Amino acid sequence: MKLMRVCLVLCLILSLIVFAVPVLATGKTGASECAPDRVLVKFKAGADEVVKKNIHAKHGGRVVDEIAALGVQVVEVPAGKVKEKVRAYKQENAIEYAEPDFVAEAVGLPNDPYFGKQWGLNNTGQTGGTPDADIDAPEAWDITTGDAGIKIAVLDTGVDQNHEDLAGKIVANKNFTRSRTVDDLYGHGTHVAGIAAAMTNNGRGVAGGGYNCTIMNGKVLGDTGSGYYSWIANGIIWAAENGAKVINMSLGGTEPSSTLEAAVNYAWTKGAVLAAAAGNSNTNDPLYPACYANCIAVAATDQNDAKAGFSSYGEWVDVAAPGVDIFSTLPNHRNRIGILNYGSLSGTSMATPYVSGVAGLVWATGYGTDNVSARSRIESTADQDLLPIWTDYGIPRVNAYGAVQPPSPSA
Repeated sequence: MKLMRVCLVLCLILSLIVFAVPVLATGKTGASECAPDRVLVKFKAGADEVVKKNIHAKHGGRVVDEIAALGVQVVEVPAGKVKEKVRAYKQENAIEYAEPDFVAEAVGLPNDPYFGKQWGLNNTGQTGGTPDADIDAPEAWDITTGDAGIKIAVLDTGVDQNHEDLAGKIVANKNFTRSRTVDDLYGHGTHVAGIAAAMTNNGRGVAGGGYNCTIMNGKVLGDTGSGYYSWIANGIIWAAENGAKVINMSLGGTEPSSTLEAAVNYAWTKGAVLAAAAGNSNTNDPLYPACYANCIAVAATDQNDAKAGFSSYGEWVDVAAPGVDIFSTLPNHRNRIGILNYGSLSGTSMATPYVSGVAGLVWATGYGTDNVSARSRIESTADQDLLPIWTDYGIPRVNAYGAVQPPSPSA
């Protein structure tokens, strides 16, 4: 029987890399920054309101807020006079303490120089989109950054073996194709791997959604970007038998296959979470393996949480993730995509590894007891509300923070 070939869910849009270092959330280089015109003041127990009012008037302070549980007042003072006013307040007998209102930086914001380009992880409107139309990755990283023992298998065109942002993350390689190398000569797999789990907070390149999770490189697509279902099935089984907690398949074919479905089911029984691209046909036609019950089928969103124009959709699609102009790693050597080191691609291929990265984080929490629980957590915490992709297509967009957030004490 003639073997069926599977086509990559390739990007539809390609933008060249711009070598400019973005501005991160804060630019502190020395001592901690503080608000230029606010101090925190706590009066001693027993100080009456008249005394408080007189002291504020004496020092030109105006109460603008209060942390009631702590008895601390947030006091506005003349701009540029914070240190002077702190010293002055401390001299008053009725004051327990006074201090600047320091600036805190979210722990999850990494120092990777291109992090500012990664709107899918943290959307501030930097690309003209809607702020917070992202997966809330920094908020999730404040809870967990994953674990090196959690392996994300990238079944694709290979992964660049000595890329500065990936080499230290690759824990296994296997070539199932006729290519002469496990390396990525096409470019697609390297881009996908970076989205899922590039080295993060290492002062280089980009951040990966799975942060500390590691990468298994299963080359199941050849150097021209296509491969046999049998190669993919073998890759799925290899990943499952070698400890992959997550299997990413940014690929698909239009024909169903009992073999491919059996491989997906095998990996599921081995405890893996499988994520696969829904396709770039802008139709509700199914794509395989995404359409199989034991895969999370992933559509793509743009910077405004709307369905990407190219993205497939339908009741068989489970979740969506950012997939337009996604900045990530590319091979540092010659490849068919034609961009070196870093660049932007678009497609449900790019959306899928966001879901895989979130799955890696979930496995590192109390929700990661098994693949049923992990998948359920990803899908049940995905954002709906007034998101355009939800209101128009009934598809929720994954939220990493929601997936790993501990239950509230009252829950």
